[in-house]
Amino acid sequence: MFFEFFKNKGKLEPFEIRNSSTVLLLMAPGLYIYSLLIFYFNKKAVEFPYLREIFAVVFLVAGLIPFVKKKWARKYYGYVVFLVLFLFQHYLIYTTKTNNFSIDYLLGTFIVMFGAVLMLNNRGFVIAFSTFQLLHLTYWTLTSNINIVLESAILISTSTIFIFSIIILNGHIRYRKKLQEVNSSLENRVKERTRDLESRAKELSEKNEDLEEFAYVVSHDLKTPLGNLHALSEWMLESDEGNDRGKSEYSNMLQMMKEQVEQIDLLINGILDYSLRANDREVKQEVNVNSVVEQIIQLNSDSNCTMVVKNKLPTVLYNESQLTQVFKNLIENAVKHNNKEYIYVEIGSEEYDEEYIFYVKDNGPGIDQKNHEKIFNLFQKLEETSSFQSIGLGLALVKKILKREGGRIWLKNEEGKGAAFYFSIMKNK
Repeated sequence: MFFEFFKNKGKLEPFEIRNSSTVLLLMAPGLYIYSLLIFYFNKKAVEFPYLREIFAVVFLVAGLIPFVKKKWARKYYGYVVFLVLFLFQHYLIYTTKTNNFSIDYLLGTFIVMFGAVLMLNNRGFVIAFSTFQLLHLTYWTLTSNINIVLESAILISTSTIFIFSIIILNGHIRYRKKLQEVNSSLENRVKERTRDLESRAKELSEKNEDLEEFAYVVSHDLKTPLGNLHALSEWMLESDEGNDRGKSEYSNMLQMMKEQVEQIDLLINGILDYSLRANDREVKQEVNVNSVVEQIIQLNSDSNCTMVVKNKLPTVLYNESQLTQVFKNLIENAVKHNNKEYIYVEIGSEEYDEEYIFYVKDNGPGIDQKNHEKIFNLFQKLEETSSFQSIGLGLALVKKILKREGGRIWLKNEEGKGAAFYFSIMKNK
């Protein structure tokens, strides 16, 4: 308990350590320069040999301690500051007495008296420092052979500094205590808020896992009966082809049922992809983007469609299946939604300091500026067509994949002159 009491007295806040260290480092050359000026203007000045140089070195070493012993300084630097100032102050008082209380030394003594009070960090240090300097200076003043005017001036000045030290001390202590209370209150509020956020994050994570699990299970379980319905509708259509009823209302209804089943199956697959449940478990690896794009081009090649890779695409650290999904959606959209007789698609990339920028351009109809944000939302389609080949999940999935890895996607185009989708992949992500 006794040791803990004194250990805490030497503890300083980081800003107090920086301030004290700076002052001590400035006092090292300042002391030497001040002494040279005194000897220059006062040829009769007397000092103890080498003590001026010794104190200059002591100030320099004390000022450098926080740069070398950071953790130690946080706990004990208050003692270092107090001890150095205490010894230096009494050296100054004795030197002032030796020089018969000349104004140059007396002024330096008063400056250090008042400055030390501002540097010391707690009540005990300030009271000890102020009391001992008052007693020491009073003793030499009363026992020295000086006139009553000078004696009175010194005693009044020293007493005034002592009184003001106590006033400053009280204000400093009150401010410091209030600051500590505010800091303590803020720390408690931050801890409470952190616990609350952690609790909510855990709750949201659990709910998210439940929702993803639900989507996965439901989607998976729905595929089996849908597959049976699809097979049954195909069998019934094939059985009906040889009859006169081949183009009957009955056949049309079967065809509509088959298309609806295909649409639902497409929707389920989209939901499964968007949940990214399977991809979450895959490890990132170096992916040759050229190879990924070439495979997608081969699968979508056609006589009326030209796809060009403008430059050699880089190798990136990414989840390969997710990156394939990104390029597959963008390239297939460029072909699927193109209204030109001759389709042209261009794929390329640009390298920057922290990211790669990829693009997929086409010569299709383009997209109106007002829909540039809309197309990245879930289940958003700009065309209402009778074909059930689009459910509005592709670009939403692309955006989610890229966003999860710190990337982004945006669109540049002029309506009627094609669309250009750009997206970023961070380096070393």
